Amino acid sequence: MSLARGVKEPPAAAAPARARAYRRLFADPALRRLAAADACARVPQGMMSLTLLLVAAQHASIRTAGLALAGYTLGAAATAPARGRLADRRGLFGVSAACGIGYVLALLGFLSASLAREPAWLLVAAATAAGLTLPPVSPGVRSLWWVSAGADLRHVAFALDAAVFDLSYIIGPALASALATGAAPAAALAVVLFLTCASIVAVGAHTRPAERSRSRLDRDLLGPLRSAALRRLLVTAALANAALSATEVALTAYARDQHALWASGPLLAAVSAGSVAGSLLLGATAPRSASRRLPRLLTGYAIGLAVLAAASLYAPLLGVAAPLAGLCLGPALATLFSAAGSAAPHGNGAETQACINSIMNGGAAGGAALAGLAGGRPVLGLAAAAAAAGIAAASAAVTRRGRRGRAEADSPSPPRERV
Repeated sequence: MSLARGVKEPPAAAAPARARAYRRLFADPALRRLAAADACARVPQGMMSLTLLLVAAQHASIRTAGLALAGYTLGAAATAPARGRLADRRGLFGVSAACGIGYVLALLGFLSASLAREPAWLLVAAATAAGLTLPPVSPGVRSLWWVSAGADLRHVAFALDAAVFDLSYIIGPALASALATGAAPAAALAVVLFLTCASIVAVGAHTRPAERSRSRLDRDLLGPLRSAALRRLLVTAALANAALSATEVALTAYARDQHALWASGPLLAAVSAGSVAGSLLLGATAPRSASRRLPRLLTGYAIGLAVLAAASLYAPLLGVAAPLAGLCLGPALATLFSAAGSAAPHGNGAETQACINSIMNGGAAGGAALAGLAGGRPVLGLAAAAAAAGIAAASAAVTRRGRRGRAEADSPSPPRERV
């Protein structure tokens, strides 16, 4: 028998139960493959910085190793939008596979140049080539999350993505270090290449016709940047990642000033642990509007960083303040990526997420430089990080008001009552 007229079905029957949100996501085979691809793509990102440094430093100076890492990072940031656009036009799997071939060859060339003690410029060139050809799996997976997860599971998918991102930067360096010291730096590089190839294969198993559909607007030079909402989100993303990078530099400088450099790793891991916890909690909550949630989360992140800066005046408090500082970071990034998916023009999902990645790399460079200018005053670096997060929250709030104002302007005016 059907429900009596006027009796509404309980909300729990229409929305996934909070405690079962992740179970529902992993119950879908296609979403499980996407989660596997995401993890396989993220862990190498966490390993790459230390792996490149260790491989290059076998027979070269740390200066050369640093230049090689800089070349890799700049190369990846420079071509990210172009690789994302190609993935939208030609299909994520085909473009990722083609880039993967160049990526593998470039990193094998980098390893060979290091072992053969080739000139420094050749190491830097090989590392830069690897960055230029980095397969666009991570931004592509985020674009597929938006298409595949559905409205009721998108918040779970993006929260999981943010948690995996943070976990990769806890697990990745430890794994790279263990492989490099237990076996050889080449072993860490081999794991990076294996996981990258595995992520490409996992993406290939997730085929969707919509992934290869073209739009007439794809030929626009600006691509997704024609979206005003996305342009404003890019500003917010750059500021949020600037705050994160400044925090990393300032905490490391603080540990060095306290003659406890060993504590820098645990402190940064504590921030990441708080971020992971926040992300997982976000995924277990009912979905809400990203435009309303993002300013609040970034405000919470700014407050957490301000508390961290205050705690630095008394070192024992940092162990408690560090995870609290990261608690809103993961949810803010998950909400940011979700909002970017919403703002992306049709057919530009991968390029949109790649643009977010690229601008966040630029923000990270700016945040590191800002904290570096603080010199011997790490508390000023932490204060600068809190200020950057606060400005990001203000930027997100302005974006929300602008979208709400346009929506009200576009809505038809109610008819006037006749007197």
